[in-house]
Formats: sequence, C-alpha cells, structure tokens
Amino acid sequence: MSAEPTSPALPPPTLAAEAVRLTRRLTFSAGALCAVLALALAAPATLTGGALHAELLRSGVFTLPLAALLLCLAGSLATLLLARARYEASLLPDLAPRVGRAARIPQAVMVPGVALPAAALAWLLRPWPLSPAVEPQTGFALGGFAIAVSFLLLITERNLAAVPARTLPEAAALRALAFLATAVSFAAGLLEIASNLGLPATATLGTLLALLIAATGLELSVRALGRLFLPPPAPETARAAVQSLIARVVTAGAAVEGGIGAPLRQHLGIDFSRSWALAYVRAAALPMLGFFLLLAWGLSGVTLVKLDQRAVYERFGAPVGVLHPGLYLGLPWPLGTTRTLEFGPVHEIGLAGTAGPIEHTGAEDPAPASSNRLWEQAHPEEVALLIASAANNRQSFQSVSADLRILYRIGLGDEAALRAAYATVSPEALVRSAAGRAVADYFVSRTLDQVLGADRAAMAENLRGHLQASLDRAASGLDAVAVVIEAVHPPAGAADAYHNVRAAEIAAHTSVAVERGAAATVHAQSRQYAFDQTANATADAAETVAAAKTAHLRFSADQEAASAGGRSFLLERYFAALTSALGKAPKTIIDHRLSAPEAPVLDLRPLIPGAGPVKEE
Repeated sequence: MSAEPTSPALPPPTLAAEAVRLTRRLTFSAGALCAVLALALAAPATLTGGALHAELLRSGVFTLPLAALLLCLAGSLATLLLARARYEASLLPDLAPRVGRAARIPQAVMVPGVALPAAALAWLLRPWPLSPAVEPQTGFALGGFAIAVSFLLLITERNLAAVPARTLPEAAALRALAFLATAVSFAAGLLEIASNLGLPATATLGTLLALLIAATGLELSVRALGRLFLPPPAPETARAAVQSLIARVVTAGAAVEGGIGAPLRQHLGIDFSRSWALAYVRAAALPMLGFFLLLAWGLSGVTLVKLDQRAVYERFGAPVGVLHPGLYLGLPWPLGTTRTLEFGPVHEIGLAGTAGPIEHTGAEDPAPASSNRLWEQAHPEEVALLIASAANNRQSFQSVSADLRILYRIGLGDEAALRAAYATVSPEALVRSAAGRAVADYFVSRTLDQVLGADRAAMAENLRGHLQASLDRAASGLDAVAVVIEAVHPPAGAADAYHNVRAAEIAAHTSVAVERGAAATVHAQSRQYAFDQTANATADAAETVAAAKTAHLRFSADQEAASAGGRSFLLERYFAALTSALGKAPKTIIDHRLSAPEAPVLDLRPLIPGAGPVKEE
C-alpha cells in the first residue's frame, strides 16, 4: 500500500460540514447521471427501438461512461461516509475512534460493491467490431449526448480542483476519478461518431477504454479489501479508499501536478527525469513528429481498391481513370483523390418503396408470414396499378396489385463507372422512378385478363428492357440485372369476385375433362369385351379342330391295325374293352378247385324292379 498524505488534526466543524455538503452533492450528481444512462440501457427494445437498443449495446457509447461514473459514485459514497464521521468527531471528540473504523470495514464493503460491477459492466459490454445498427444521424446524436455528459463531468472535475486538501483530503483522488470519467465519456462519444463515419479500429479503441475502466475498478476494490488486513488508522490519518494509481497516471497531464512522472516517482520510486533515453526522445520528438507527419501525408496517396470495389482517380479535381482492384500510388491528398465505387454487388429494391422486416427461418421451419401470397390479403410491399378496360362500349379502368422487385448494379465497364460517379446522385431513387414509368407504360396498354394470364418470365424481360433503355437515356451507368415479379393479382377487395369467375371456369373445364375420361373408359371396356369374345371363339374352334384331328388319327390307326392283325386285333380290342368294363363292375371268380360246401351259389334270376341287390350264398 502506498503512503497517503496526512493532516495534523481533524478539520474544524465548519470545514467538516462543508466537506459533507460537497460529497453529498457529488454523490447525488453521479447517481443521477448513472440513473439516466442505466435507464437508457435498460429500456426495452420496443420502447427505444430495436436498432437503437442494439447500437447502445454494440458501441458502448453509454456503457463506458456509465461504468466510469459508477467508479466516481463508489468514491463519492466512500468519501461521504468518512466525511460524516469526521464531522461528528469534530463536534464530539469522544466519537473520534469512529473515523478510523469508518476507514476500514465500511470501505471494504462499499467500494468493491460498486467498483466490481462497474468493471464487469465495462468489460462484458465492451464495443464490438460490428457495423452501426442505426442511421448516421442517430449515431451522431448518441455521440453528442456522450460528449455533453463529459462537459458536465468536466465542471465537476473543475469544482473538485478548487477544493483545498484541508477541507477534503480525498479531493485529489476524487478529481482523478472525475477526470477519468470525463475523458472516457468524451472518447466514447468521439468513437461513436467515428464509427458512424466508417472509420476503422473504433472497436479496438473502445476495448482499450473498457480495459482501462475494468483495471481501475479492480485496483480500487483490491485497495479497499486490503484494509481488512490492516489495523484501524488514527482519526487524523484516516482516508477513504478512493486512491487509484491508474487513474492518477492516466490523468497525470491535467489532473495531477508534476506531470506523469509524479505518481510514478511517489508510488514506485521511478524518476524518468534523469533518464538519458527520455532526454534523447524529447530532443528528437519534434523532428520525428514532422517526419512522420510528412510520411503520413505522402501515404495518403496510396490507394487500396478491394476486390468488390473500383475507384475513380482524380488528379487536381479532374478524373483521370478508373482503378480496378489492387494497390495504387498517386499524389497525396488533396492533390489526388479517389471516388470509391462498387464492382459487382447487385442491389434489390421494391417498386413500392416499402418493405416489411426480413424474417429469417431455418430450412425445416414453416414458411414465414411474408411468404403468404393469398389475394385476399393486402401486402405493404405491393403497388397499385391501373389497367385500361371497356364495359358496355364505355372506356373504364381496373386496378391490380403487383409486387415487383428490381435488381440493379453499377455497370462493369469504365465508362459506366464514370457515369455512375458523376451523373448519378441517388441510384436507388433513379431506378425506382424509371421502373415506375416502365411499369406504367406496360400495364396501361393491356387488359386485366392479358396481364393476369401473361407469361411472367416474358413480362419481366419486357419490363427489364424498357427499364434498361430508360437508364441508358439518362446516362446513369446502371445496369438493370432483372425484374422479379413476385405476384400480380386484383386488389384484395375484388379478389373474391375474380376467384368466383376463375372457379366457374375451372369447374367447367373439370366437367369436360371428367366426361372425356368417362367416354374413354367406356370405349376401352367395349374394346376389351369384344377382344375377349373373339379370343374365346377362336379358342373353342381350335379345340374342336384338335379333337376332330385326334379322332381321325385314332380311327386311321385302328383301321390300319385291323387290316394288319385281323382277328387278333379284334380279340385284343375285345379284351381291352372287357378289361375296361370289368374294372368298373363287381366280379365273382369261380374255380373248380373249390370244395362243394364252399362252392358259391349264383342267382341268375333277372332282377325284379324295386327289389334289392342279388345275394350271394
């Protein structure tokens, strides 16, 4: 721990009361500014606007001043606590021990309780290297507000500089914290303005500011917690835990007497005034500064053209040529300047000029509401167009709604780049105006049925040709890449009637198709029946012929066998017939070798109708 300045005795009651009033006003001012910035950051996005809320979190334009103000609030609260203890001790000397106790445990609780959240806020919500989320005018307003806050803090810092150490011993330390908050707020405002101007490295500088605030908060917290391991100081030497070496070094040029070497010499024992190296640097600083300024001015003539850009090089204000992607060396500014143009990017605009918010969905998610193209619903990105018509031999007009989008870019040739740089002020407005005239000329010469039933690809190509011709006549240097027709339909109010007409037409075509299908089915069934009958008759005839041929062959074979075999063939045929007949009737075998008692008795009487079967005994 560093040695702190001491005073021989407690201040008189009048000075102690003045110190209490001063620290109370300082605490109230710091708390009010913290409340304003915190409300601006904590306000919901629906109240401040999503883009504004995102910009506040991205740039740190309010976050960094709020964190620095919290450090001032922590110091003022700790000083107010000790100032009240000094005031009570000046009135009642018996309460003097309270001053030493107030400089120990309460400081270790109060200072880290505010300084640590401030350090976490500054680091966790540090600026991010993203593009501004608001318009440049809004960003300039935010930066101006942060700079206005820095002027209020500067008034506080000047008031603290006028407070003598006998009235408030912690005035120098509080002044360093106030100056740190002033510098941080002013730098945050400048970085926000620079970011909206498109200057690089603003996020890196903002991160350094956040790191500075976080380091200061950690130092204050460590110093305050270190008092827990020390005995209570004497009432005359008790001081609030608001000393910060980092704040004193950073603000040495304006907030600390003796320059930047004073705090280092006091706390670390380092005296830079005796260093020969620093003396040499001091002597060579001005020549080197002039050399580097001259070098920087010469390097302003170096131009880097990115792959998606072109640049028109101007020498003494007159265009010389078009620079394509690459590195070029020319005259320094302002003798030689460049106008940067796009090289290839395609822009999309709607003819209506208004478009809803972009809805991002996954590949497997259901379609967003913006994809609903039902005619019964009006869409904000659609434009109403008039179409000529005739009813009852009278001229009239009809209205349709169309969602037309135009894709355009700056021409890829050098001549187109020159025209776009010097002849076109607002490409988007020019393309929208030319597209509106081309669409009006196209739709005014067609009827509703022709528009709704036309081929969209042919219609889009026709419109693109008219638009390109108009852009060429204006010498704009712009190319109409494509005209995208998302939807063309009657207004939402007339959609039901048009749907009914189209539905009746579709129903008629459907009925004709159904009847044609039924006729084709009956014709096919009749052909199938006739084919089946023909096939069956052919099969029966073939079977009859085959049976006749078989019988003829058998008869011829029997005839030839009878001629060759004579009676033997007849006997064989007899035996075959007998065998076939006996195989289907009951048989009785009589053998002479059977004995008489066992001999069967044959009843050869004819059968009587109705009688039972013949019995064998």
